[in-house]
Amino acid sequence: MNLRLTLGKSGTARGAFTLVEVLVSVAVCGFLFLSLYAGIAQGTSSLQRAREKLRATQILSEKLEVIRLYNWDQVNTSGYIPSTFVEYQYPTDDTNNTARGITYRGTIQLSAADVHSNYTNTMRKVVATVTWSPQTGMTNQQRMETFISEFGVQKYVY
Repeated sequence: MNLRLTLGKSGTARGAFTLVEVLVSVAVCGFLFLSLYAGIAQGTSSLQRAREKLRATQILSEKLEVIRLYNWDQVNTSGYIPSTFVEYQYPTDDTNNTARGITYRGTIQLSAADVHSNYTNTMRKVVATVTWSPQTGMTNQQRMETFISEFGVQKYVY
């Protein structure tokens, strides 16, 4: 840093910065502020995406766990398990159903399990998928799958 000493009217020495030094320091401070702002904005955006994905995981887990608790007759009854569903980011936000956040649209597909022939009549494969579009306009999708069995959880007596 180039510090120049000048004599004031009273004869005492005063220190001053040149115009170039002031402009460089303002530019450096501006760059630091801009970097800090970009970092905070990126962190906030990343946190929002993580929340959206976590909610999708919660929805899928809930749907699959409920299906795994159905008995075998319910699983094989056509139409008993709905093929589509709609959930929200904030399912019980208020009594007016406003500001519910992102809408998650899902599908459930039930099919024969791709397993050994001895088990094909006693097992089913369930694939649950949710799709959502946040404010950015990008469409996101998440999927989970599991197997259910005729002799599954619902057969146990507690």
